[in-house]
Formats: sequence, C-alpha cells, structure tokens
Amino acid sequence: MSNQQRTESKSLFVRALLPACIGAIVTGGAWAQEAQPKSSEAIEEVITVGTRMAGRTATESLVPVDVISEEAIQNSGAVDTADMLRKLAPSFNMNNTTTSDGQDLMRPATLRSMAPDQVLVLINGKRRHQQAVIAVQENVGRGSAGTDLSSIPLTAIARVEVLRDGAAAQYGSDAIAGVINIILKDSPGGNAWGQYRTTSENDGDTVKAGITYGFELGDGGHLNLTYEYLDQDPMNRATESNWFGASPVTDQLILVGESDVESDSVWMDFALPIGVGELYAFGGYTKKEGESLGFYRGPTDGRVWSSIYPNGITPALGTETEDTSFAMGYRATLGEWETDASVVWGENRFEFSNIESLNASYGPTSPTSAYDGALIVDQLTFNVDGHRSISLPFTQDASLALGAEWREDGYQQEAGDEVSYARGSQLCDENFVNSSDPAKDPGTCVYTDGGSLVNGTTVPGMQGFQGYSPAMELDTDRDSYAVYADLEMSLTDRLDLGGALRYEDYSDFGDTTNIKLSGRYQLTELLAMRAAFSTGFRAPGVQQQFFTQRSISLDNGQLADLVTLRPDSALAADFGFEELKEETSESFSFGLVYSGDFWTSTLDVYQINIEDRIVYSGNISATGDASNPIDMVFAANSGSGQQLDGVANVSIFTNAVDTETTGLDWVNAWDYSLDSGDGIVLEATFHMNNTTVEKVNSASSFVSNEIVYGASQQLLLTDGQPGKRATLGATYNAASWSLTGRANYYGEVSTSSYGTEKKTWSAKTLVDVTGVWNVTESFQLSAGVLNLFDTYPDKWGKEGGDFPGLGFKYGWTSFPFSIAGREYYMRASFNF
Repeated sequence: MSNQQRTESKSLFVRALLPACIGAIVTGGAWAQEAQPKSSEAIEEVITVGTRMAGRTATESLVPVDVISEEAIQNSGAVDTADMLRKLAPSFNMNNTTTSDGQDLMRPATLRSMAPDQVLVLINGKRRHQQAVIAVQENVGRGSAGTDLSSIPLTAIARVEVLRDGAAAQYGSDAIAGVINIILKDSPGGNAWGQYRTTSENDGDTVKAGITYGFELGDGGHLNLTYEYLDQDPMNRATESNWFGASPVTDQLILVGESDVESDSVWMDFALPIGVGELYAFGGYTKKEGESLGFYRGPTDGRVWSSIYPNGITPALGTETEDTSFAMGYRATLGEWETDASVVWGENRFEFSNIESLNASYGPTSPTSAYDGALIVDQLTFNVDGHRSISLPFTQDASLALGAEWREDGYQQEAGDEVSYARGSQLCDENFVNSSDPAKDPGTCVYTDGGSLVNGTTVPGMQGFQGYSPAMELDTDRDSYAVYADLEMSLTDRLDLGGALRYEDYSDFGDTTNIKLSGRYQLTELLAMRAAFSTGFRAPGVQQQFFTQRSISLDNGQLADLVTLRPDSALAADFGFEELKEETSESFSFGLVYSGDFWTSTLDVYQINIEDRIVYSGNISATGDASNPIDMVFAANSGSGQQLDGVANVSIFTNAVDTETTGLDWVNAWDYSLDSGDGIVLEATFHMNNTTVEKVNSASSFVSNEIVYGASQQLLLTDGQPGKRATLGATYNAASWSLTGRANYYGEVSTSSYGTEKKTWSAKTLVDVTGVWNVTESFQLSAGVLNLFDTYPDKWGKEGGDFPGLGFKYGWTSFPFSIAGREYYMRASFNF
C-alpha cells in the first residue's frame, strides 16, 4: 500500500469515525441530564494479568489491558472463543483460512497484527500449550503455530483479560505482542444453553450447546464442570467451475468457506481449602473432527486414474484433533509471602487422513482412503513463585514477586499408512499408458504428445495430503529453566513504577535475559499517562524446529510437490541453511488514560522491533542450470525413492527477517444508568498498525534473499492483516430485555500469493444486532442477525489470474472476517 493510499484511507475512516464518536459523546451528554452516571470504579473488575500487585483495575494498570465480561461473551453471537475475541477485542485478528492443510480446525489468530506464535495464552494465569499443526500455506500466519483458542469452550469462561504489551520479562517466551489470559468460571450454580445458527444462503447450519455447574466444596471451595458440543455443516462460497475444461461436469469443485466440524469439550475448575492454603486444579479435553477439500484433479491429469474417478477428484481430507490439559497447584500464605506452586501439562494431537483420494503410483487398483499420520505437541511446566508487600525508602507501597520455572516442550511426528506416502509399482501414469507414441520409453515414462516431450512418471503418495513416512518420524523434546523478579511500587499518590527481570536458559539454543520497565503518573483526578519499555524473545517453536512433510501446493497456478526441510537436517545444510535461533524484540508504548464518572478512554501508541524473525521460506526450486548449487543439490537427491523424488520445490523455516511494527489503540466506553433504572453502555475502539520489513538476510550463501523471502511473502506479512480495525457498539439494558448493536470495521488487506498479481481488498464494515429477553429469572431467550447487510470481501478479479475461473471468487489467503454473509442465530439459556 502506498503512503498516499494509506493517507487517503485514514482520512476517509477518520471522517467516518469521528462524527460517530462525537455523536455518542453529545448524545451521552443529553442522557446524562436524566441519568445517574455509573462510577467506573464500581463496575470495573480487578485484573490478574500484567501485574502481581493485588487490587489493580484495567484503568489503573501500568500497561494496556482489556477485560471482556461474561455478559459480553454471551451477547456476541460467536461460535467459539477465537470468533468471540475477533468481535470484542480491538487489536485481535483471526483469519478465515480455507484449503490450508488443517487450519480449517485451527484458525490463525493474532494480536497487534503480529504472528500467531508471538502472543502468549494463559488459562487462570498459567501458560497454555500451543497447537501441533503449523501454517505452511500462503496465508496469514504462514510459518507459525499459535494456540488453538477454539478448543477452550465459551461455556467455561468467566472473563478474558487481554494484555496489549510486550511481557516476555514477566511470562517468558512468546509474549512479544501481548498476553491473553482466560479466567474459568468458579461460581456456584448451573447454566444450560443451546444455540442454532444459519446463513441467508441456507448453509453452514450450526448447532451448539453447553452446560456448566458449580458445586460448593467445604468452606470456600468449588468444583465447576462444563460440557460443550458443536456440530457445524460446511459453508461454501466457491463458484461453479469446469476447471477450464478439465472437468466433464460444472460444479463447486473446491471449498471456499467453512468446513464440516464436530467437537466435544469437557472442562473443570476446582479449588479446596487445605491446611494454610488452597489446593486447586483445572483443565479439560476437547476433541474436534473436520472434513475439508483439496484442489481438483481432472480425469486426464497424470495424478488420477479415470477408471477410479471418471469425473476427476477433489480429494476429501479428514482432520481430527485432541487437546488435553491439566493443571494442579497449591496456594498458601507463608509468613509475609503469598506463594503458589504448580504443575501444568498440556498436549495437542492432530491427525490427518485422506477420506477420498488415491495414490497414482499404485495404479488403477489404488486404495482411495488412508491414514496420513499425526503431529503431537506437549508441554510440561513446573512453577514456584511468591509475592509480598515490602517497605522501600521513598515509596508508599511496594510489591515484590520472585519465581522459578522449569519447562519441557515435546514434539512427535507419527508416520501414516504406507500407501499415504510410498511409491507403488506403477511407474508411468495413465496418459503414458494410453499414449500411441511408438517410441515411448517405459523405463523413463517419456513420450511425445502433440510434438512435445512429456514425462509421464507418476507421483508417489496420496493426492490431497501426502502422509508422513517413517523417515519423518520423530519423538524429541527440549527443556528450559527460568528465574524472574518483578517489582511494583507507588512512590506517591500519583506515581507508580514497575520493573521485571527474567533469565531463561534453553537446552537447544542457549540463554537470554530480558527486562521490562513501566510507569504510570496521575496527571489530574481523571487523567493519567503511562509508558513501558521491554526487551523480549521467542524461542523457536518445536514445530518450526522439527516439522517436515511432503505436500502438494500451487506453484504459478500448477500443482507441484513441495518438501519442508527440518532446519537441522543434512539436506538443509546442503542448501546452506543453519539451525534456528531465538527471535529478539524491543517494545515501547506510551498511553493516556481517562476515567470519568461515565466515560473511560485509553489511548496507547506502541512500537515493536523484532530481529531474526523466523519465517517459512519461499519455494526453492531448480533453475535449469546444472552448475547452479541449488540444481546440484536437487540432482543429488532426486533419484527414485530419494527425498526429492518427484519434488519441484523445497522450503524451510529460517531466521531471515527483521521487522518494525508501529501502532495505536484507542478504547472508549460509556456507561449510563437512567432514572427508569435501565442502563446504556456505549463502546468505540480504533486500532491502527503498520508493519515494515527492515531487513532480509538469507542464512544460505547461494539461496538469495529474494527466494528466501520475496516480495509476495513480505506483502503477506506487512499487508495481509488489516492495518486498521474499529468497533462502534451500543447496548440498552432494561429490566427484562437488552438490545446490542455493534459495527466492526476491517481495514483493507493486500496479498499476491501463489504467483498472482498484488490485489488489495477494500475495507468493509460488518454490523451485528443481538437481543436478549429474560423470560423469567432463570430462563432467557436471545437472537441476532450477524453481518446484517450481507457484506462480503471484494471479488478477486483479474489480479487473481486463473484462480477466479477455478472457483476462488473471493480469494482465500487473507479473510479478516467470515465470508458466510448474513447469519441468523437463536439461543435459549436456563440458569439453575
């Protein structure tokens, strides 16, 4: 995006946003004449993230924190936790990926337009494990493996705290963009609910239900149990196509939308006073099954046998994920110290299968289904920490926290069925077999067709998703330990300061020390300013270090086999690459906080610089020059049965990019209590960011920067997520009903994936309207219209080359919102 375009876009948006904000303030003034403004202190919740000093609220925090209440979650109409955060958290983005090898079940979610693995997720303040699958397609989140937020049931959540600031010195690796802390329900009583959701196109029907109950245990203990169920039908916005004549029928030959998903979740939260403290535990199990589609292959494609699929085949791919976690700890007051010792374990298992496909090298008797293998990530964390109030010279109050942590990160890759990856006995494809060329060579599968030489060698492995071979199997782990200190102090009634120091040592790449300094000064009774500086790091994900696969992707519009190399493998070294090292960062933020009787407003600007950012490289392929070092490596490893047999491209995870991200977050809330007893809540948020690639540095001496991280990859990183996000919302709360309207603005995005021209999708605004009726004290009905005006992304157009003709009406690599169009939902809820 050019500077002129940015300026024009910003000007248009500001002209649209400011009148709405001014109108809200003016209208608020009119309401205030007949209303009793609610005190922000009376309604604001105490936060637990970003501080170890008890009693702080979000507006008192030294760094920006958003708190999302249970009521807001219930009224959002969201289908899962990630969808809810996209609607309610101003700097949160989630890309609606499709046709992307498993990401249909695990959407890439980001904070401040950073990578999915640069935000840390906590449950009840404890680190949560990441997902096993890593993004390797050309969409938002490429090269990253974040946390599967959709595996955390909405039914179990009491509130969410979003820390929008670097926090690696407090929480360790991954907290470069910030921290999302999910607090589970711990109150007595029960709730059961069910929701039905559909689209105006009569597809994507979704049934979701949940039940939770809290038991009181002993004197002050509790046990909360939660079950949640989801059944989602597919939603497809692909246009009909005959694949430029390759298909004998015209139909939706691909999936552009939402896949078929079914999931079950069982979670718990427990606490029981024992001795001088409290024993606690929490965790859960979530299983999800999905079915999506790959790219179409016509009946005359050499990857297909027409006797099996006379109309060609769009491979049907099955995915199944099991996410399990359990935490246990003991909190106690020991002298002046509030102590906490805990152990947390979590695992994500992700299985792939071909439901309907074939292995062309097995010939016309090929099996049509296969298990492709599994990826498993697990994490075990032991943590001991404590905090206490201390007396320091020149301070009114001070809190000191000390802690130590040991963590083990494990990674496994399991092989699939032999047919999923192997080369069968059929060397030559059907086109060669049927060729009338008398000179065709069955030893090389080369024949003449229309005067051109054609290589008719079959490709090994199942189409759609090639399985993991025994050579790819791995079971490994690494460990790390950390010690840390955190100090917060009030020097005067107006001035608070904070500092954190953390030392961490990893068994694979070494040690790192990080700091954070923060401060807040109360300028007036209602206005304060705050600032923070921190250094941070992100250890290479075990997925980035150890993942390898052979896959089928698009290369300049053609299906081609791609191998992902392990960075520590001999073949990676042959291409000149080195093992991964940690990313490092520096973050700075400055903000203003206004806390009035009925209006709170926070305005924060920030800058995040990251060095040695880990990326997934572009395609490295032979050049056709036998003397080129790249071609030499391909030639040495492309024989029958070798690692690059039938492979056109290789890619690798590598430390190759330095970036700078600058941005602004403006969050406003108004809360009024009318004379009638009704209440009105207004919200207006604006998020703006800009990421630039400062440097590309290939670790290889002969694979160039342009190949490792070229213009299209850089564009996906810098412009693939909205540079501007905003919300305007209003809720009217009456005694027995409430009505909410919310407009979500998504700024423009640009990509040029898979060899296409640069395409800029214009900004869009989606409007949701939801209502709640409290039929009785226990029974509640709610309904809503999501995307009221049936808004879709721009059509791809000529910039998409052949892709629109294949069915990709809207593209698929960068959707900051759902392409379902208008949706309707109804929900019933019963408290007991």
